[in-house]
Parts: sequence; structure tokens; C-alpha cells
Amino acid sequence: MSQRPLRESNIELLRILSACGVIMLHYNSMKNGGFAGAADGSINQFILVLLETFSICAVNVFVLITGYFMCKVNKRDGIKPLSLVMQVIVFALITVLAKRVFLHQSSSIDDLFEYIFSGNWFVYVFVALYFISPFINIAWEKLDVSGRKLLIGISFVLFSVYPTVIDILKYWSGRQLAGSSTIGIDGAQAGYTIVNFALVYLIGAGIRDMDEKHVPTVGHLLFWYILSILVTVAWSYADGIRAGKNIYDTIAWNYNNPLIISQAALLFMMFRKIKITNNRIINAIAGGTFTVYILNLRLVGFLDAKRFAGGDTPLLILHIIGSIIGIYVFSYICYILYLFIKRPIYKMISEKWYRNRRFTV
Repeated sequence: MSQRPLRESNIELLRILSACGVIMLHYNSMKNGGFAGAADGSINQFILVLLETFSICAVNVFVLITGYFMCKVNKRDGIKPLSLVMQVIVFALITVLAKRVFLHQSSSIDDLFEYIFSGNWFVYVFVALYFISPFINIAWEKLDVSGRKLLIGISFVLFSVYPTVIDILKYWSGRQLAGSSTIGIDGAQAGYTIVNFALVYLIGAGIRDMDEKHVPTVGHLLFWYILSILVTVAWSYADGIRAGKNIYDTIAWNYNNPLIISQAALLFMMFRKIKITNNRIINAIAGGTFTVYILNLRLVGFLDAKRFAGGDTPLLILHIIGSIIGIYVFSYICYILYLFIKRPIYKMISEKWYRNRRFTV
């Protein structure tokens, strides 16, 4: 349980693509993003909806990868979550400074809190999962195969299927139904919760334990993945047809939606079957995915996606591709520069903070 698993380049490639998916999500959803500019019923709107659907499982993929690798490791080090939070804080402060110096815009304390907290909700939920996951692992190890399947099955019904049914009833009836969810009085909160993270973590652990002979072929996995994508697209349009509702205001894209969780699992199992030898380039590029996640939200606002979404389709497609590549490259450069600053500081912290920093269950 103490050995750290080696990085697998096929999974690192999936991590890179998931980071690109996060960029796509924010490309669409910003105030001046793609969704704001595409005309209803247009081909551009369909392209954006389709890309949103392909990308929406990205966060679940990140968490599933965590479950896959960390379910066999029960040692935790406080320096890791500290380094994640510190990276968020450093780039938040740099953003405030850059706005003042280059854009001549002042930032309030509320702006700083936005950059540190609400825009990076994923970081704090992940830190919570990081600390409690060894105890999840212990419980998981105590179960036999049937017990593990039962745990995932019950958790999936209680924390994905049932809350989604409640969300559907709320959406179409217009009623609040407060207190009816198994997740909290405010409902499933679109899956932005530790409950959803823990569920997806368990699914990652379940995939880790699967016998390779029992994993479907890539062809079968791809079939079910594409079918799930098509159903999700149809669902988002069906929600949009609802009187008084915007097509983008849909529960089809909730992180806890069974289809979205399934898409993450299907994608992961497909990439698991791809055999890529230990590739240093892929592994190095994947190292910058966390920086991509925290920086892209600060960058997509400069893309003028709204104008391109209302224009010619070929230009929109080129703009999307260029934007994703550009943001990833810029974020990766920032990540490399950050490493030069981080390494000596964290070396000093590691030398000073050696007591009560690690724990093993």
C-alpha cells in the first residue's frame, strides 16, 4: 500500500485532453463566451452544445484518475495540498497585479476572493478528498468483490441517479422540493460536492480492481460513449424546449448526472487500453494540467468568443482550436516559471516542516 504507482502516459494523455475540455467549458460559459453569441437553432449553437457535452465529464475524469491511482496508496503528505492552494493564491495575486499594471484596472478584495475561492472550488473539494481518501481505501480493502460492487451500486443510485431524478422533477415542475435530495437540503448542487467526488473516486478504485479480461473492447466502450453523448445532447435540447428555459440551463450537464459520470468511466477505460510506452513529453505536458485549470478562467475572457460564435462556422472552429492550444501553451509556460519559484521555497518548507506533516492509515 505504500508504493507509489508509476505514471502511465496513456492516462497522462487523457489528463491533458481533460484540461482542454475544461478550457472548452469556460470558453462557452463566460459572460462573453460562445453560448452568449450563438443564435438559437444555428449550426454554431449545435457545435458548441456538442463540444460542451464532450467536455463536461472533464472534472469527473480528473477525480476518477485520482481514485484509480490513489486507492492503493494510504500515505498522505500535507505539503501536496498546501502546494496546490499556494499555486492558486500566487496566480490570483499575479492576476490582480497584471490587471492593474497592464489593463489599468483596479481589483477589490471581492475580486481577489473570487480568484482564490469560487473560481477554484475544485481545488478545495479535491483537498478534502485527498485527506479522507485513505479511510475510504481502508473500507474498500475490507470488502470482497461483491461488497465493492454493492457499495458502488448503492452509492451510484443514492448520489447520482436519485438526485438527478429529483433535479428533473424540480426542473420540469418548477417546484423547489427542498430537502428531498440525498445529498443536501439544496439538492445535488450540480455535482459540485465532495459527495460526487467520493462517488467518482470509488468508481476509479473499482476500475483499478477490474480484471482486464472483463473490460469491454475499445469498440464496445466507444459505442456506449457515443450513445451517451448523443442522449446528453438530446437531453440538453429537450430541456431548452421547456418554456421559459434557456438551452444551456440544463441538468443534462450536471457533474452528478449518471450519463456524465458514465462518460468519464467509459473514456478512462478506453484510454486505459491504449498502450503508450513511458513518454516523457506527454508526462511533462500533463504536469501543467493543474495550472491550466486555475489559469484558463482568467484567460478565456480575452478570447471574444461571443463574436466568433455569432460569425462564420469555419472561423468559430479555428478560433476554438487556437484558443484551447494557446491557453494551454501559455498556462504551461506559467507552470514552468512557477516551478523555478516553487522549488527552493518548498524545499525550505519541507526541511522546516517535517513533524506532523505526513500520516499513514
